[in-house]
Amino acid sequence: MNHNLILFHSMTSVLKGREVLRRRGIASRVIRTPSQLRRGSCGYSLLINRRFDEALRLIEQENIPTAGVAAVDIS
Repeated sequence: MNHNLILFHSMTSVLKGREVLRRRGIASRVIRTPSQLRRGSCGYSLLINRRFDEALRLIEQENIPTAGVAAVDIS
């Protein structure tokens, strides 16, 4: 499974990341981070189903701090 979740240290970073992606036409959704992944994060993440590598690169280019990436199965 490919990575599809970007974890963040703060809700502010989650919202900034979502806005950066929205402006570039990349769909994302703010979700609660699964409990097993919450250590070191704010508890919210961005779920990205397409163009994940591009999304992560854009967030890094904007210097938005992340707490990591993960692959999850969200139905």
